[in-house]
Amino acid sequence: MNYDYIIVGAGIGGLSAGLNLAFNKKKVLILEKNSLPGGIVTTIKKGRFEFDTSLYDLLDYGSEEHIGSLQRIFKKFGLDIDTISIPYNIRIKSLDEKFDEVMKGDIDDWILRLEELYSGSMSTFRSLLPVLKEIDEALNLLKKGKKDSLKDFPNFIKYLDKNAYEALVDLNLPTETIHVLGYLWIEIGSPLNKLSFIDFAEFMYKYIFKRPVALANKNIDFTLKLVNRFQELGGKIYYRSWVKEIRNLGEKQEVVLEDGTSYQAKEVICNLPERYVIKNLIKEDYPFLNQKENARTLSMNGLVVYLGLNKSYQDLKLYNYRYYEFQNLNSMTNMKSMKEFYHHTIEAIVPNIVNEKASPKNTTILVLKTLYNDAPWNKINASNYYQIKNDLAKSLIEEFELAFNIDIKEYIEEMVVATPFTFKKFTNRSNGSIFGPMRLGYDNSINRLISYKEEGIPHLSFVGEASIFGGGLDNAIYSGYYITEQLLKEERRND
Repeated sequence: MNYDYIIVGAGIGGLSAGLNLAFNKKKVLILEKNSLPGGIVTTIKKGRFEFDTSLYDLLDYGSEEHIGSLQRIFKKFGLDIDTISIPYNIRIKSLDEKFDEVMKGDIDDWILRLEELYSGSMSTFRSLLPVLKEIDEALNLLKKGKKDSLKDFPNFIKYLDKNAYEALVDLNLPTETIHVLGYLWIEIGSPLNKLSFIDFAEFMYKYIFKRPVALANKNIDFTLKLVNRFQELGGKIYYRSWVKEIRNLGEKQEVVLEDGTSYQAKEVICNLPERYVIKNLIKEDYPFLNQKENARTLSMNGLVVYLGLNKSYQDLKLYNYRYYEFQNLNSMTNMKSMKEFYHHTIEAIVPNIVNEKASPKNTTILVLKTLYNDAPWNKINASNYYQIKNDLAKSLIEEFELAFNIDIKEYIEEMVVATPFTFKKFTNRSNGSIFGPMRLGYDNSINRLISYKEEGIPHLSFVGEASIFGGGLDNAIYSGYYITEQLLKEERRND
């Protein structure tokens, strides 16, 4: 059967791409190997608890006052997404510096607290805000292909080749303040001295000016809403459809399934890693691939423990939406400790703080996560996997209890443990990384944006974390929209 577009993978990037194409009256087919859509954005049910595997913060959605890109995209598609504003309510603990603070309120409250902690933070942080805004404006022009206008953005030019640490030092932020801001990057395994300042600024602009939101419903409800709207617009989606090969037939591309069924389209869009697609589905050699892959660093993998607790978060004294524990706040040194199984870096989320309906009445969901470099998981085999998995989960629970003096072990009713091997099934990443390739060094968002056409494969595009905007659910959604907008423009030029 012939289509205008075939999308391989019903992850968030693939669904976003499908929605935009179907909205523009294109004949679209999505092929998904699993029995449900969403990829890593899904929900696991165990007992009376439903655990969302991800998407606890949706960036670039914004509010009525500051509408973000994602809200505009959803409104365009006729999607009404139920969201809840997330309060700045974060406890950060650093063991070696004895830093233990709860950061509450809006950004002004943060700035005041930072000034109390580190003199000089207020004026320098406020001077950073217009720089973030300028870089966001420059990036928007670049996305529209208006490269010539960038000369009007001096800070964008000045910091284009600087890493985040260098730029923040240049902007005179106190060293301690820089490290406090770096906690977010420890969470995703990206040290400030390797992270592009442009990428740092883009994220911080969204985080500060377009406040993150949480979904009012479960992950699976969100992804099914996207699918339902896609189908209403005339799109088709087939589950349990494992793609075996993508063949170039000249004017057409052919997608062949494991069972021998084949479909044809003029364009194929993959919500899968490039290396996986080229080595396993296309099976052709592209010289640019090795150069690109050598420039890329996969993000860290991790262990995530989803806990269903049979007490309310108030009774458990879990008063913060997020908890972080680090050996130290210096992202450059803290990450060196993540080469071993047992280290003191934890992120915890309490969804009930934002959404009382996250779990049954008088219960709480607590999600614990810790990250690793590849090394420790390379030692795992079938004989020791379950023992190590369970030992690590137990250790993570005990570490959280000790760090924050909160008893949770005796109230655990249900538990689900996800490892890099779990995430590998959803992402096809060789190391089971959660966030895909990090935007570090040469492989930053600017170079990806400028070079993606030159390094592209005819009639084949990539969306999601493998695409030009990198990891994060907001980037995955935006990539599906942006890439299909470019394809539609190209269609119109050729007509």
